[in-house]
Amino acid sequence: MPAALPSTTASAPRGTELDSAGLTSTAPTLELAAALHHAVLGDHDALTAAIARLRDLTQSGDHSYYTDIAHFMAGLPLPSGHTPPRWLDGEPATRARWHQLVTARRDLLGTRP
Repeated sequence: MPAALPSTTASAPRGTELDSAGLTSTAPTLELAAALHHAVLGDHDALTAAIARLRDLTQSGDHSYYTDIAHFMAGLPLPSGHTPPRWLDGEPATRARWHQLVTARRDLLGTRP
């Protein structure tokens, strides 16, 4: 059986640590990884918080599609008034692929939310 997923709250560098290391561009990617982690575990409160942080980190427009991906992974609808990107295969196929990643990981770990 695969090892349990590590906690993202204690180990992931945040904010000023990334700034001082010159790695601010990695913050959205790390937050997306945290969203995946929380979606796999079914931790809705932590997932909501990760999506909110992701939304804040991508307000400039860079990596703004990450918020869509986080919603897709969690099986959540996009916020009303949101202008999604144009996905190559369309939104339904893209949504299904990202959500399948979560369900496959749950199956591998033997977890269900």
